[in-house]
Amino acid sequence: MPYILGLDPSVRKTGFVVIDSDKPDNIVEERGLLKTSLQDGIMVQRLIKQSAQVEEKIKAYNIKYVGMEAPFFSSNNTEMLYALNQYLHRVFLSCENFVVCFPPQQLKKLVYPNDSVGDIHKPHMIHKAKSLLGLHGKKLAEDVADAFWAGHFGKRFFKFYEEKSLKENDLEPYERSVYIGKHTYTRGAKKGLVDLTGIIYRENEMFFDFSAIKRRQLNAEKEKADKRL
Repeated sequence: MPYILGLDPSVRKTGFVVIDSDKPDNIVEERGLLKTSLQDGIMVQRLIKQSAQVEEKIKAYNIKYVGMEAPFFSSNNTEMLYALNQYLHRVFLSCENFVVCFPPQQLKKLVYPNDSVGDIHKPHMIHKAKSLLGLHGKKLAEDVADAFWAGHFGKRFFKFYEEKSLKENDLEPYERSVYIGKHTYTRGAKKGLVDLTGIIYRENEMFFDFSAIKRRQLNAEKEKADKRL
């Protein structure tokens, strides 16, 4: 019964959902927004508050697995989002989480695999989340909808990669390409070369096992200490 935390991080309002990996896809344990405002102080104080709020949710549910929409580092908020991402990674390292990241465009295509990504907008993500969760007629913030989808596909990646209860044939075609995709060049100077594009090949870029990272760090420190004796 591991819980999955779905996150759509931002400084002003981070969307979150908590999903029980053993329950059906139309059930969430909790959902909402983690907010900061100018009244919370300067940017570093808001970053501290936002990361602390995420840590509270992780500890409240003893969460070890996080599905997160990756920050979009091509906007006016690039520096702020990068800083928040690092503050969150500090929390994940401390809590020894396993974190899988989905870039915004990729997350849209996972939800609507048969549509062009340019035709998928926030209302579409909200509508499909409401349909799955039975929330039509109720309010669902776009940040929470995106957090839900990050958690939903984080749950599926967990079941495929960690739990192994989902097999390759259980994955949708686009989902399969996201998780385990490979691209073989058929022409040009790179003909015959293979690019490993799937998430499973991109550790410490698209997924982070912070428990293993922390263990390797501690082992390295112990090895150094042993050499000094």
